[in-house]
Amino acid sequence: MNRDKLKRLDDLFAKEIKAERIKGASLIVEHKGKQEFHGVYGTDKENSIYKIYSMTKPITTTAVMMLYEQGLIDLYDPVDKYLDAFAHMKVATAKGLVDAKSKITLRQLLNMTSGLVYPGEMSEPERIMQQIQIELHERAVNGANFSNIDICNELAKAPLLFHPGEGWHYGISADIAAAVVEVVTKVPYGEFLKKEIFEPLEMKDTGFYVEESQIGRLATMYSRIDSEGHLREADEKALEWLNLYAPTRPPYIESGGGGLYSTLEDYRHFVQMLASNGCYKGKQLIGRKTVEFISKNQLNDLQMKWVDFDSIDGYGYGNFMRVMLSPEMAGSNGSVGEYGWDGLPGTYFMVDPKEELTFIYMQQIEQGADLSLRRKMRQIIYGALED
Repeated sequence: MNRDKLKRLDDLFAKEIKAERIKGASLIVEHKGKQEFHGVYGTDKENSIYKIYSMTKPITTTAVMMLYEQGLIDLYDPVDKYLDAFAHMKVATAKGLVDAKSKITLRQLLNMTSGLVYPGEMSEPERIMQQIQIELHERAVNGANFSNIDICNELAKAPLLFHPGEGWHYGISADIAAAVVEVVTKVPYGEFLKKEIFEPLEMKDTGFYVEESQIGRLATMYSRIDSEGHLREADEKALEWLNLYAPTRPPYIESGGGGLYSTLEDYRHFVQMLASNGCYKGKQLIGRKTVEFISKNQLNDLQMKWVDFDSIDGYGYGNFMRVMLSPEMAGSNGSVGEYGWDGLPGTYFMVDPKEELTFIYMQQIEQGADLSLRRKMRQIIYGALED
């Protein structure tokens, strides 16, 4: 790669910091297994710890695929084989609640075609899910103890947005998938991840909470305060909404969809594993053909019509990750087959198998990514490819 061209990333972030649209960030670019660029900006440090939210999801995919390769699960298994509460799901329709036409499968969890939702206000399922999660949070605050499995069975009380397989919607599916891992392995999800993924990948600073001794390394969360994107430190209300008010306490749910803290270096190891066909320093976590499988679009034409994220124009989806289908539609100088995911506060990663290129980016902003900035980073990186 042309490293002089990659230095444009420094110029880009100098402008963003001067304009107070970025206070802290870090990133790594690697090509053909070699680090080509490493930038740390503003208030962030080399060893900053970040809440990565939905960048937890591809790690959950890896956990599920480990069981898949061992023949312990079938992707067409109904979820209620593992979690009883999912046996008789309801679907919200204009005429009221109706019985789901079919059972949710593990494959539908991985592809967000289950009909399960996140809490919100836009639909009846989202409003009901929000009330369930509020009640669970209140019970946890008042000292109730329950397992991931207990919680996910409670979440099954919310109706589905559509019949399983008949749409696509970003929801709690990864949390349910993590509970399935726990049922099959009979090991708490966090323990499974530590033993089977974090330790082999030398991800020593990744977990569901931050050790008291490491709290000084936690990257500051910021909030945008105006339409120009100017930032200030997030207040207590924002931190509570982001579930960051007690980062040193083990959470009441080890969320497979958004619960992990990590560092740029730790997540780099995970991405290196994906880019190396499931292998890291001689340790094969998942097989080459499995990596090929999880990095392909899994949605049919009907499901694709439901995908409504501006950040994945030109992409398909599968196994909790976006997959590039049309660089032209994405306005990207990237490659068909590039894949990855991002997290709520603007964290991001991509793997481009064709170019043997990876990119990991960390920031902490309550309102998420500036998509224009993200596109500019990608444009600079791809523009620096020469060999």
